[in-house]
Amino acid sequence: MTGRDGTGRDASAVNGPEYGYGNGRHILRRRPAWSTGLSTRLLILTAIFVMLAEVFIYLPSIARYRQVYLENVLSDAHLATLALDAAPDNMVSPDLSRRLLSHARALAIVQRRADGSRHLITAGMPPRVTGRVSLGNPDFLRLIWDAIATLAVGGGEVLRVVGPSPRDPATALEVLISDAALRQGMLEYSQRILILSLIISFFTALLVFLTLHWLIVRPVQRLTDNMVRFSDDPMDEAGLLPPTGRLDEIGLAQDEYAHLQQNLLTTLRQNERLAALGAAITRINHDLRNMLAAAQLVSDRLAGSEDPGVKRIAPTLVRSIDRAVRLCTQTLDFARDSKATRRAEYFFLNELTLELASLHGTEYPGTAFVSDMAGDLTIFADRGQVFRALSNLMRNAAQAGAQTVTVGAEAAAGLVTVDIRDDGPGLPEDIRQSLFKPFITRPGAAGTGLGMAIAYEIVSSHGGMIELVATGHADTHFRITLPQGAAPPVEDAPEGNSTDSG
Repeated sequence: MTGRDGTGRDASAVNGPEYGYGNGRHILRRRPAWSTGLSTRLLILTAIFVMLAEVFIYLPSIARYRQVYLENVLSDAHLATLALDAAPDNMVSPDLSRRLLSHARALAIVQRRADGSRHLITAGMPPRVTGRVSLGNPDFLRLIWDAIATLAVGGGEVLRVVGPSPRDPATALEVLISDAALRQGMLEYSQRILILSLIISFFTALLVFLTLHWLIVRPVQRLTDNMVRFSDDPMDEAGLLPPTGRLDEIGLAQDEYAHLQQNLLTTLRQNERLAALGAAITRINHDLRNMLAAAQLVSDRLAGSEDPGVKRIAPTLVRSIDRAVRLCTQTLDFARDSKATRRAEYFFLNELTLELASLHGTEYPGTAFVSDMAGDLTIFADRGQVFRALSNLMRNAAQAGAQTVTVGAEAAAGLVTVDIRDDGPGLPEDIRQSLFKPFITRPGAAGTGLGMAIAYEIVSSHGGMIELVATGHADTHFRITLPQGAAPPVEDAPEGNSTDSG
């Protein structure tokens, strides 16, 4: 098969099924064969179900056929006995007896009337009876079973049929018959039923097939073809599914899929623009950091100047340059894939927290940073990334005006739970639901709004979870849950379980 894929490239070089190449992927594009398609399966299943229905109809029908046949035999036998009433001494010649028995399809007939009289018609010694059939009170299931037995093993049996005459219920009849003619009639009747069932099954299956093909199969095929085309080139608007106007479930599915396509196309275009914008920002940040590095060197020299005017403006200049450097660093950190750059190792969590307390204690002298955890608590993770995540949370608390920031941790069931508490003013209600999204910050804050988003991404890339447990006027509580990892090699833990820096 030859053809072109959704991007317009030639796929004829591949023998066999048709192949497409979308988004750098090698995707098999194969339409199902007619013998394995949904339409064929519907046709076959419909025919099978109709035949099963015919079987359930056939069993009562064949039982009824047998019952009517035997009742007709009794009726004909009753007519035959009426000839005895017209004959002298109620006796007929052997030739007439054979003719009467032949007309009644019987081997012998015994009639018993209400007055006690009894008439007998026979053409000789009756054969040995091998079965008895009573037509007085027929049972439905018994009739079906007897009909099946006649079809299966009948043909050589002699039956005694006993029952009231259909013409005169007061007259009881006993008729000996051979079931060969009965079985032959049942076989012919079954053949007619089978032919009729096949015809009904074929036309019913055809009508159901055409209906289902029109209402379901064709729309599903169009939907499938559109999915294949859209997956090859999601940015092609010509591949969007047009509205159908149908009000049933298929129409609802098509409309929802069309809505999904439109949303996905919009998202892909936004991501494409954001990717281009991110690449440009990354290059700008790189150049800006180089410029700020030179400016930082100059500001360091200015900080050592003895000139009073320089001393007055130097701290402001240094803080502004530090904020600019931090802004560039956070932007680059957010653009970096945390999972791709992760380098896991064993380290003491308390040691890392003490390092952060010392660092931020110098940066924010008005805030006390406290580490409250066991000194030998270890975790298997990327130390640098965990450092960044905790640093962002601790810095945010200090920037919000917290007087004390406490970091506690404990290990249980293979998980490490880190709790970061502060006594700051709490988080505004309007940012709590979108707290971990980028560029979300409290009003008046000087940050970029990337700190929480970076922390969330780092924790998620480690298979953990970060959540806001509580926030209020004097207590904000964040919790980070991370997998602890296997037991680390035995090392000497740093001394001391708790410290503060402020």
